[in-house]
Amino acid sequence: MSIPSGSMRSSGAGYVARAGRAIWLSLLLPCLAFAHGLLLDAKHVGDRIEGTVYYTNGELAVREAVELLDLSSPGSAVVAGETDDSGKFNFPVTAGHRYRISAYAAEGHGVDIEIDAVANAKPRLIEDETAAEESDGLPPAWAVIGVLLLASIVPVVISRRRRVAGSNASR
Repeated sequence: MSIPSGSMRSSGAGYVARAGRAIWLSLLLPCLAFAHGLLLDAKHVGDRIEGTVYYTNGELAVREAVELLDLSSPGSAVVAGETDDSGKFNFPVTAGHRYRISAYAAEGHGVDIEIDAVANAKPRLIEDETAAEESDGLPPAWAVIGVLLLASIVPVVISRRRRVAGSNASR
């Protein structure tokens, strides 16, 4: 059986190129999933808490669900609302109370903050605290898998180069 001299090299290079594209795509897809999160900004103004909900890409979160819970009154009911056409919301509040505001988007994104109904109060993101407590110091699984996939290409590339170098030397 006769194999043309260039056929192994071109098919090997094509395989490596296709594998490289597949690996980069597998590494990119998880990043795209995280690229569209939900953000919430709120402030206490008079007898209300006002805020805006938007996506990490800057787009306003229009007509998305927003909930307010009075943390200072045990057993208080959740007050449900919705952002308007400008991504804004507002709820009446009691001065001096602490509130949790939760926003949810149709795509499954969500964000929670806590804020005190006092002048110049700054909202505090709840997810950061929870994530820090739950973190075990290990990298995310998708990052480990991506590194392993990239590392698995190295032996293939080296063996192909040796094979090509060996066939060129024997000519």
